Amino acid sequence: MKFLLNLLLLTGSILCTHSLSAQTDKLLETIPKTKEEYTASEPSVINTINWLEDTPLDQEVDKRQVQTTLLVGWITNAPEVSVTIDAKMTPFVTKGTEILMVIFMGGWTKYCLQNNYSKDPVQCNLAGIQSSIKVYKKGGFKKNRDMQKLSDLDDKGELEQWVKDNLKKR
Repeated sequence: MKFLLNLLLLTGSILCTHSLSAQTDKLLETIPKTKEEYTASEPSVINTINWLEDTPLDQEVDKRQVQTTLLVGWITNAPEVSVTIDAKMTPFVTKGTEILMVIFMGGWTKYCLQNNYSKDPVQCNLAGIQSSIKVYKKGGFKKNRDMQKLSDLDDKGELEQWVKDNLKKR
């Protein structure tokens, strides 16, 4: 009887945990219209960015396209987030790697949202590049010399200095 009660409690706990995580893992569904709606949707934006980073490019292609479109729309109109694209920070974006630009923007946005709307160009660019590296390493791209260089710098702990040095060259 005690075993059955423990099993029942364990099952109930698992179901409750699953339903709670389902609520917190909600992806973007629409582009907000007001500042308040943007603020309320920030957890969904972070979930969408994480989903885009973690899901292989060849899986859930239709869902990826919808989430990419919603994320770009959200970033474009967000009142508290402003992503600056500098060609020196994104040399890896070439034909066939355009999705990495969206991933870069996502990484920047996630850093900004998780750090009190930070506008630190070094840290925001670093986060964007690291997100792009994460997706590149999962595969699905032709070999990209620039991305490999940035990945190697990141592995050696030298990527932040590279970002600083290249931002100074503006």
